[in-house]
Amino acid sequence: MAEQHDDKSGLTRAQYRKQQEKESESFQERDRKRIQVEKEYARTHRDDPTSESFRAHQELTETKVARLKHRLNWLIFYLILGIIIVFLILFFVD
Repeated sequence: MAEQHDDKSGLTRAQYRKQQEKESESFQERDRKRIQVEKEYARTHRDDPTSESFRAHQELTETKVARLKHRLNWLIFYLILGIIIVFLILFFVD
C-alpha cells in the first residue's frame, strides 16, 4: 500500500519524491550560479564617484531637489493662506 499510484501522473510516491528532490537540487544549483554571475557583474560595473557621468547625475539630482523644495515651500504658503481666508470668511459671515 506504500506504492499507491497517482491517477494524474502515474508515479509512485517514492518516484515523485525523487523527482521533486532532483528539481529542487537543479533549482538551487541554477540559483547559486545566478547569484555568482550577479555578484561578478556588480563588481565589474560599479559606479565610479570620480567619473563625469556620476558627478553630472549628482548635480542634476541636487538641482531637482532644490526646485522641489522651492515649489513645496510655496505650496505650504498658499495652503496656510487659504486656511486663514476660510477662517476669516466663516468668522465674518456668521
